[in-house]
Amino acid sequence: MNIIQLAFDMAAAVKEFMSRARRFYYVVMLFGCRCPKCNGSLTMIADGRCECSVCKYQFDPTVRFQRCPHCGGTPVLRVKRYQCKACGRQINSVFLFDGIAFDADYFRKKMAESRRRKKELRQRVQEMLAQCRSEPLPLDAPDLSSVPGLVEALSSLTGDLEVPVPLELKGKFDLDRYQEHITSYLEQGPSTLRNIPPLIDDLRLDLVWKFIAVIFLAHAGSVDVCQQGQAIWVIKHDDREGQDLLGEIEEGHGIKRPMGGAQAW
Repeated sequence: MNIIQLAFDMAAAVKEFMSRARRFYYVVMLFGCRCPKCNGSLTMIADGRCECSVCKYQFDPTVRFQRCPHCGGTPVLRVKRYQCKACGRQINSVFLFDGIAFDADYFRKKMAESRRRKKELRQRVQEMLAQCRSEPLPLDAPDLSSVPGLVEALSSLTGDLEVPVPLELKGKFDLDRYQEHITSYLEQGPSTLRNIPPLIDDLRLDLVWKFIAVIFLAHAGSVDVCQQGQAIWVIKHDDREGQDLLGEIEEGHGIKRPMGGAQAW
């Protein structure tokens, strides 16, 4: 007997039963309720949201059809619960199966306030750091001739180390060239490391040099790097206010940050 498989089968069966029970509950609760615009039939599309099957008008059935059992007042959604507009008492919605309705305007304002506070905090920290910087330290240029015999002694130590650079090492890796090539290509949008066009015929060596250049660009704050599966994505750095939401979007798409732990390019 495979107990683990039976447990998964049981969980799947319970999930399917709950889904059918939810649909049946909404059908029963919306029975007799009609669209206020065209008198069409209604279908529940989300917690606290129904839609007309004819004109596609969407609204909250609790606010539209339900009334306060104490004073008959109209419900109003307060953050995550319904409250009577007249007497202020809490109203339990009959149009919610096992979910919670959220006040979208409230959470939208809270997100905007959070982004504003983060921006103000970042500006204050930058101002504090700017005030804490010390003045430049003036240093005189070293004068080797101030010490008698120092120039001759250094020349004698390094005279035998003048070894010419091998020809095969010249004209190879050019960091500035690769950085300019990568930043120019990212103007079109985010790209994986492999999709950035190569600069040399040796694709494997070109991939290594692109990786080194991306590391330097990320350290300088010019690009952002993240991993999705076996691919490394390179994104041009953007300081817009909506950047705070990047982590949530990436996690939703399976993108992992930071780049540490990347096993493939």
